[in-house]
Amino acid sequence: MKNLRLLPLAVALALSTGSAFAADTPNLPIDRALKIAQDYLQKSGTGAKVQIVGLTYEQTSFHAGYWYAKWSHSVQAGDDNSRKETGLRIDMDGTVTRLLSAPGGRYEPPVGQRPVGARSMR
Repeated sequence: MKNLRLLPLAVALALSTGSAFAADTPNLPIDRALKIAQDYLQKSGTGAKVQIVGLTYEQTSFHAGYWYAKWSHSVQAGDDNSRKETGLRIDMDGTVTRLLSAPGGRYEPPVGQRPVGARSMR
């Protein structure tokens, strides 16, 4: 009877660890993500001024993740001088999202991340 109570816990633990190990490998290889980031820099015209200083894999959930390419310094992201581009988010299907600062120069965290020092409301 005691073993029967532990069975659901053991099954849940086995399923959660199995899916976590399966999600560790990104669907988009790092060399392809680097090529996408380099091509983006060349097409935007900032390739000579800005270098890629970091390319990290960020895991958002058990089955999703993205590559984050960080620039050596921020560049102007428009004609109005109010926003700066700091990097690029590369999803596993190859789509890219520019990471921009807010109009006042502040940093807007990517979707799903809380600002530093934020607490949950529980």
